[in-house]
Amino acid sequence: MKKKKFYKTFYFQIVPIFILGISLGVISIWPGIISERSRKCFFNILLDGTDGSVKIGTLFSMNSSYLLKIKNTENKYLKILLIGDSCFRKF
Repeated sequence: MKKKKFYKTFYFQIVPIFILGISLGVISIWPGIISERSRKCFFNILLDGTDGSVKIGTLFSMNSSYLLKIKNTENKYLKILLIGDSCFRKF
């Protein structure tokens, strides 16, 4: 009986609060993530750069300081974070 109550509490109280916290944290760090234009920017840059060659239009859409940081970074995770910063932090 106690096991059922624990799972009920876990799934209906703890998990939604955890998901809400992560969502609010991401939105507070990248406020532009709720904008459709910013998400298109992010996915266009990721899709354009997957084959190793990037179009000139994509390069002009980004700030030059982010381009230098992305080029000098070896870590792929950090590159994605920098692309997110360049798209989601500008309005």
